[in-house]
Amino acid sequence: MGRVKIARKSTFIDMTAMSDVTVLLLTFFMLTSTFLSKEPATVITPASVSTEKVQETNVLQVLVSPKGQVWLTMNNDTSAQFSNANMRVALLDQVTEIYNQSHKNNPVSFNAQQKQAFSKLGAFGVPMRQMGEFLSLADEPEGLTKMDQWLAGEDTNPNHTTGIPISAENSEDNLNEFQMWIKAARQAGNEPLSQAMKDGMGVAIKADQNTSFEVIHMVMDNLQTIKQNKFTLLTALKAGGE
Repeated sequence: MGRVKIARKSTFIDMTAMSDVTVLLLTFFMLTSTFLSKEPATVITPASVSTEKVQETNVLQVLVSPKGQVWLTMNNDTSAQFSNANMRVALLDQVTEIYNQSHKNNPVSFNAQQKQAFSKLGAFGVPMRQMGEFLSLADEPEGLTKMDQWLAGEDTNPNHTTGIPISAENSEDNLNEFQMWIKAARQAGNEPLSQAMKDGMGVAIKADQNTSFEVIHMVMDNLQTIKQNKFTLLTALKAGGE
């Protein structure tokens, strides 16, 4: 008696439901993720055992390179009133006013296009005298690339300086530009940020582990001179085996 042949049937798995779930999960993570701003310098923070998380909004981050260069990053509320774009423009207007008070014979000013360019910046930090030229690059071909190169110190123009001017010798009566930016952030009209700065969570120093103590001490001394006595230091979580 011959063997009975069983008809082969093709296996079909409906992947529609799985595809829908995958797309939904991808959309969820894209909408809820916080994208890191591009920084002018690569900074490897020192390790510590602290597990306290620094707040992600209403914070002014001070980025310090091993060479002692200083940049700022401003992360504001997500509301329309205190959005990053609005508050960066308010910050630029406020620091311009503070700067011009001590430079009445040679003031600076910025047009609408330059303010619009500043509102889109992640990290920022060039001398006030060069800020207008820096922001005007946004309207040029490959302008964003040129701005990134300037901030990173990779610009071919030797006259372009990166980093906010800061001094080891400072006083409350004669502010340097770094202190002007910090003071302007407190007075820019963002009450949540101002309160966070008073509470010690609104200013975070992010420095490379190889940055000398003298440089870090200079930054902290500049903050304390203008009564910004509370701030945090960003560190990486130390591994369990260390």
